[in-house]
Amino acid sequence: MNLQIAVEERSQVAHARREAVTLARRLSFDESVADRLGLAVTETSTNLVKHGGGGRVLMAPVSDSSARGIEVIAIDRGQGIANVAASLRDGHSTAGSPGLGLGSLSRLASNFDIYSRKGSGTVLRFEIWNAQRPPPAAAVVAGGVCIAVAGEDVCGDAWTVQGSQGAYRVLVVDGLGHGVGAATAAQSAVRVAEQEPAATPVALIESMHDALRSTRGAACAVASVAPRAASGTFAGIGNIRGLVRAGATERNLVSHNGTLGHQVRKVQPFEFAFPSRALLVLHSDGIATHWSFDAYPGLTSHHPAVIAATIFRDHARARDDATIVVLRNEAAGQ
Repeated sequence: MNLQIAVEERSQVAHARREAVTLARRLSFDESVADRLGLAVTETSTNLVKHGGGGRVLMAPVSDSSARGIEVIAIDRGQGIANVAASLRDGHSTAGSPGLGLGSLSRLASNFDIYSRKGSGTVLRFEIWNAQRPPPAAAVVAGGVCIAVAGEDVCGDAWTVQGSQGAYRVLVVDGLGHGVGAATAAQSAVRVAEQEPAATPVALIESMHDALRSTRGAACAVASVAPRAASGTFAGIGNIRGLVRAGATERNLVSHNGTLGHQVRKVQPFEFAFPSRALLVLHSDGIATHWSFDAYPGLTSHHPAVIAATIFRDHARARDDATIVVLRNEAAGQ
């Protein structure tokens, strides 16, 4: 679940910085790293107010086998940036300021990425790592957004990505309803996935179905991808949407009706091609299904978390938890 902070006016910039530093300290980051994160979030939040008309800052821990970090995503619906490349140059300004914000931020953080369209807003994303260098690039890059419905302290959705011996498995689960009961179901499913890292999508769903019998139940989708083999397997129960985008071609992935923990009549695997640079998208029904990549020129080339945050910004339903996860095959074509 992402920590979500509204930044609609200048007085909320300091609050965003405090939340960032608190998160870093809770994760036992070095004090210097916590300060650097605080500075980066201050720059980001200031830009949200100054240029984006206000928006939201999302933060979540990220990790690798050798390091831990914090991902920061800023979302706004403002006027957008007409020339992103120019905005990253020191001295460029559209607001009468010194214009050092985005340029310095891109050097301060790791894996900086920004997607903006004039008149449609901006999504900015970066990482701050508790190490001298970020982890090396993997064969699959993943990113997602997981947000609780307004008024709830816990999210009834959850997601996880696991990698083992060149294969990667992604799970998105949506506990029925929202609040504590939904969160209990979702976290129970994640625990099963952690206990069975090598299980196929079908086998994992069957195990989760047994484990969730004492909960209110959940919808769930699991996909396993082999990036160098350019292939994947999908299985789903309930209304988690799955699709694969390869070039200009899209394929929807089919889930069967049912509720994990209560009624599952059939679990069936579906094979799909997953070539180099292809995207796999899974999202809960907290994201409307009518969106299309065609409405976002150039978006598919950005970091998966930027893709996820852009779709979330424009298509999240206000009355439900919302989760969207995107994977890209970064393995070179064979």
